[in-house]
Amino acid sequence: MIPPERSQLFYCCLMVDRIRFAARFMRSGTNYHMEELLLMDDTRIFDEKMSRRGLIKGAAGVAGIAALTAGGLGFLSKADAAKASPAALPWPYKKCTAEEIKQAGNIAHDNWFKGFCSYAVLSGGVEILRKKIGEPYASFPMELTTFAHGGTSGWGGTCGTLIGAGVLSTLCAGPKVGEAINNEVINFYATTSLPIFVPDHPKAQIRTQSVSNSPLCHLSVGKWMQKEGVGFLSPQQMDRCGRLAADMCMKTLELLNLWADGKFEAKTKAPVFANEIPSQNNCTDCHGSNVPKTSGPFGTGLDLLKAGH
Repeated sequence: MIPPERSQLFYCCLMVDRIRFAARFMRSGTNYHMEELLLMDDTRIFDEKMSRRGLIKGAAGVAGIAALTAGGLGFLSKADAAKASPAALPWPYKKCTAEEIKQAGNIAHDNWFKGFCSYAVLSGGVEILRKKIGEPYASFPMELTTFAHGGTSGWGGTCGTLIGAGVLSTLCAGPKVGEAINNEVINFYATTSLPIFVPDHPKAQIRTQSVSNSPLCHLSVGKWMQKEGVGFLSPQQMDRCGRLAADMCMKTLELLNLWADGKFEAKTKAPVFANEIPSQNNCTDCHGSNVPKTSGPFGTGLDLLKAGH
């Protein structure tokens, strides 16, 4: 047992240092099994076991310790280390059938009530890919983006469904293509009358759809609630957002399918290039004529990015 006053990491590092020190002086190994040494819960006993007398017997011990120390913290097997280390992006992707995409939509809708919007979209896609592919999706922490609910921690910014969609597309297609796919999903979100998806098990009946003209949570849900005549955290609003999560999850998978077939086209130009500032295309809806303006030319620092791209 590791002494309670020591953190596990500190204790492991301490043991590795001592084993490395001992290995430098070894000539013919030790008659103690490595399991004995690694499981000792008292560093005093460890010191005694690693004395000179214990380090002069058994050729097999040399190979064991050398293998252990060659890779630093080499306590994990290669299989365990592979599981513990994130795979390079993009991760494997297999096209989803129409039935699987619908299933992902139902998962996203139902999971909205467990972890809200971003978690719903991400989990809808990841759960399907876990079944189709396994690792690395099987060990991916889907709770990663739960903070993005309500436009990030309830601040009404970018809708969490779009955060979840962006993570999903980036996992599957890599950062560059993933962003391009997410840009198309955002355009779909802002310009389409939503929600479209009808879940197998709705929590409430809703009557209306609305076009947000914005990726912002407070505008999207606010316009819909006004049209539906309900308040926030009503059963209708909650089910509407669950359906919206399903729509974003399904749209992301549809675009990933196109990408897998080599048919995806990035058609939407991000507003940052049109407006020369991170923005959306309907600023005057809220700001009127009081839209913040920049006071300098656009893109003068782009050379700073070249070294990293």
